[in-house]
Amino acid sequence: MVRLTKQPTEVATPPRSLDWLSSIRVVEVSTGVAAPLTGRILAELGAEVIKVESRAKLDVNRVRVPREEMSGLADPETLRLEGFGLLHEASASKRSVTLNLKTEAGRDLFLRLLSEADVFVQNFAPGWLERLGLSIEDLLHQCPRLVVLSATGYGQTGPLCQQRAYAPIMSSLAGLEGVIGYEDGAVVGASATAMADLNCSFYGAFLVLAALNGRTQTGGGRHLDLSQTEACVALLGEAMVEYASTGKAPGPTGNTTLTGRREVVPCSDGRWVVVDDAPEGDLVSARPDEVSSEELVTQLQSTGIAATPVLTPHEVLQDQAFRDRGLFQEIEHPVLGPLITTSIPWHLDGAVPRVRSSSPLLGADTEEIMTQLLSVASEDFDRLTTEGVFH
Repeated sequence: MVRLTKQPTEVATPPRSLDWLSSIRVVEVSTGVAAPLTGRILAELGAEVIKVESRAKLDVNRVRVPREEMSGLADPETLRLEGFGLLHEASASKRSVTLNLKTEAGRDLFLRLLSEADVFVQNFAPGWLERLGLSIEDLLHQCPRLVVLSATGYGQTGPLCQQRAYAPIMSSLAGLEGVIGYEDGAVVGASATAMADLNCSFYGAFLVLAALNGRTQTGGGRHLDLSQTEACVALLGEAMVEYASTGKAPGPTGNTTLTGRREVVPCSDGRWVVVDDAPEGDLVSARPDEVSSEELVTQLQSTGIAATPVLTPHEVLQDQAFRDRGLFQEIEHPVLGPLITTSIPWHLDGAVPRVRSSSPLLGADTEEIMTQLLSVASEDFDRLTTEGVFH
């Protein structure tokens, strides 16, 4: 998510609101990216997604420092809670309720919410529900049609299940970082992308949809145990098959691939060009400081060689080809103003799913959901507010 500073150009593929999951309600208790992004995908397919939060234990994306260019848009505390870009990338299109689950009334309201839901998405370490006097088994007994997705760092079982999950730790344990480096075997790693989280998010959405399809009118609830680290391992299938077939341990290969070689070439304008299935020899050895990235790409493409400049995220955001495909959408935030966020990267019936809203303000929908969905009387809502139940 970035703050919009100029009017976006018109896109060739405008987004469209989808109602495919309009009958589905999702309750989400989550932090970070993996489970929140799963919730966002379901929301933009039409589901109502209610993010249950607490000021006592905020989503990590509500406690990170927003970018400097957002200073002055709101008071520091509001910016801290609402201004971090990943919050909007992971939690757009949802509603927010604050509940103190350490109170008996808060737990009761939480269970009532789940009884009205089709899906429960969570990504905290195993044991947090039990500490509230609940368990997955209890939830499925009380709500036999509930689909529960646990999208945690290392899964619900095993020796690592209680460890805290961080993106570079998970991708390192998954082996991903171990294949990034030079041909001499030096591991560089640090892919700088939360691959474990992101891959898990889309797996999670597919699993939830499959489980919903398998329900009956009286039951069919499921518990889906999804490990972010194992989802990251799945990205290394090619290396795993190679090892199983040849016995050669996968490792850093530099620019060499199984089928050829790709080059990453520095150009005179300070930019780099990637050349796939590169021909033998140095592409620009005679004049490395005289060829611009544009010239090199044009030259190589004219001879049938696949080549492209290495784009920065800012250049991707400005690229008209991506805009024409509807990859970026403008959303309005009630405090920060107009923002640009990435779309869910699917075209469904010829359109990109519309981002329904920015990430909700913390607790913005508490009163409406409590009084309308759960039929809490206004005087009871005021009393529970005073007692700290909606903290």
